[in-house]
Amino acid sequence: MYGSSPNSMTANGSDSKKQRLDESPPSRVLHIRKLPNEVSETEVIALGLPFGKVTNILMLKGKNQAFLELGTEEAAVTMVNYYTAVTPQVRNTPVFIQYSNHKELKTDSALNQRAQAVLQAVSAVQDGSSPSSDPGVLDLTPPPSPVLRIIIDNMFYPVTLDVLQQIFSKFGTVMKIITFTKNNQFQALLQFSDPVNAQQAKLSLDGQNIYNSCCTLRIDFSKLVNVNVKYNNDKSRDYTRPDLPTGDGESTNKDHSLLDGTHPQRNSFASHGSI
Repeated sequence: MYGSSPNSMTANGSDSKKQRLDESPPSRVLHIRKLPNEVSETEVIALGLPFGKVTNILMLKGKNQAFLELGTEEAAVTMVNYYTAVTPQVRNTPVFIQYSNHKELKTDSALNQRAQAVLQAVSAVQDGSSPSSDPGVLDLTPPPSPVLRIIIDNMFYPVTLDVLQQIFSKFGTVMKIITFTKNNQFQALLQFSDPVNAQQAKLSLDGQNIYNSCCTLRIDFSKLVNVNVKYNNDKSRDYTRPDLPTGDGESTNKDHSLLDGTHPQRNSFASHGSI
């Protein structure tokens, strides 16, 4: 078992947390606690990506914890200092980061294959080489936009704007959504407040089913950096502008010209299958 004692792992007092943080010497291995259930390796790695090379990760999913190893102690210190001033969040849930008592992570690669595959993709991007073409290796290039373009495949049940907002808001603040039909496919443009949130949502949800065995999400970054929403109705919504009119059901956006022909989806489902 890596990290500190079980008692210190589960301590909840903010004073004791601050004391441990102050007493722990800097290490390039960071201990991350209070992670949401079913969090992915990519979401944890995304916390460290802005600060430098991520060299190893160990997930303790039963304990909602993880250990993240950065390439240098300096990068880890920068990360801890940043997240001391700004509360780190995963899926809109605050998490706690402190230095580990260990100076490096030694993991069994046979038991840690998924994490190693993700790290290989990260290394390829950070080293400037081409990421693996293996579809099982996730692309972790820096997010180009806070706007995601979403296509729903195998759509046996209606997918409403509210359902999309509920699913994607787990990863950050959803500001705007436009839904439309193009090439006989239900699509959406969804804008987060931060490109990193869009990246985390794409990494976690791309290829997932909204309902059991159907309504598969296909997600890419949009060329847009901002979505223009004119009306708040069943097909489009700007959550930052509750004063917008409902309009006549039409919504427009310069990214495409085939937004008409979309029919409002009024059925909503409480259960979201595998998500």
